Amino acid sequence: MAGEGSMMHANTSLKNNRRAKKSRLENFVNSTTNGNTAFVDPIKATPKQLADIKQKLQEENKAIQRKKIILTVSIVGSILIILAVLNQFL
Repeated sequence: MAGEGSMMHANTSLKNNRRAKKSRLENFVNSTTNGNTAFVDPIKATPKQLADIKQKLQEENKAIQRKKIILTVSIVGSILIILAVLNQFL
């Protein structure tokens, strides 16, 4: 009898894992779609759609990288100017 109970728990655990995977996928789909763009399933996406997605991601990454570089240069420049001004008065 003890063996049967442990197998029932294992089966229940497997069923719950399958449900959790499905709900995680649904949560991902729901979180990645908004009113402007529809979710594209990568399994069913055409090569053109994948190329468009790749191009869009590359453009977004370049814009983010550009902002980071500008911010870094601005901060370093500001620190150098402040140090130069403080050095004159000390």
